[in-house]
Formats: sequence, C-alpha cells, structure tokens
Amino acid sequence: SNAPVSGWISVNAPTQLQIFEEGRLLGSSQSDRIMVSVGRHELLLVNEAIGYSQAQVVNVTPGRLTPIKPRWPNGAMSFNAIPWAEVWIDGQQVGETPLANVSVAIGTHDVLFRHPELGEKHVRSVVTTAAPAKVSVDMRQK
Repeated sequence: SNAPVSGWISVNAPTQLQIFEEGRLLGSSQSDRIMVSVGRHELLLVNEAIGYSQAQVVNVTPGRLTPIKPRWPNGAMSFNAIPWAEVWIDGQQVGETPLANVSVAIGTHDVLFRHPELGEKHVRSVVTTAAPAKVSVDMRQK
C-alpha cells in the first residue's frame, strides 16, 4: 500500500511566527500549510521583534493537516494624552487617560485617542513581553 508518509502543519497566530525544528527553519505562520514527515515533531515558534518564543510538540498524522494554536502571552500598555482622551485599542474602548498597565496580547495594536473638541489621533503600537508599551499624545497638536 502507498500510505502517505507525510502530513501538514499550520500555525494560527495573531502575528507572524517563524517555525523551527532542531534549528532548521521550516516556514512561517503565513503559510496555509507546511509539509512535514509523519510522527512527533518538537517545534519552536519564534517572533524576535516581540520577544516571543515557544516550544510546541505536535504529532502529525499521514495525509492530514494538524493545526497548531500557540499559547499567546499578554503584555502591558499605558496611555497618556494632553489634556486627556478616550482610548480605544483595536476598536474596543478601554477608558480615559491616564491609563496604566492595560493587559493586551503581544503584537501590533491600533490605538485611537478621541477628545470631544480636539478630535482623534491614531497610533500603531507594538507590545512585547519585555516592557510595558507607553503611548502618549498631545491632542492639541494638529
């Protein structure tokens, strides 16, 4: 019988990860599927920019796609605005400045500051595991 000796893995993550096995780069989470041999694989999922590195063991079955959903840590953000502003992260309202130690998933986030008279400011901010991301704006500046 010609049973398949390989299968596939795919990594579903909120930001791009590189996938290594024994120091060898297999591919990235951008790929729909990565072909690997059947059996047990010890993988390392990495994104250096945000300080993410996680080992993941997966058992690949013949001819099947094995999805990998890595655990995703949180980092912290704090926000300041002059004179003040309401803050949204990725479209979700989180409160009014000043805000400290807001827990958010590591990776890139869209931050919206809104003031009733002074309008809106958009900021993209990268959150890592290393240190809280501090985002400050002056709403008076055009």
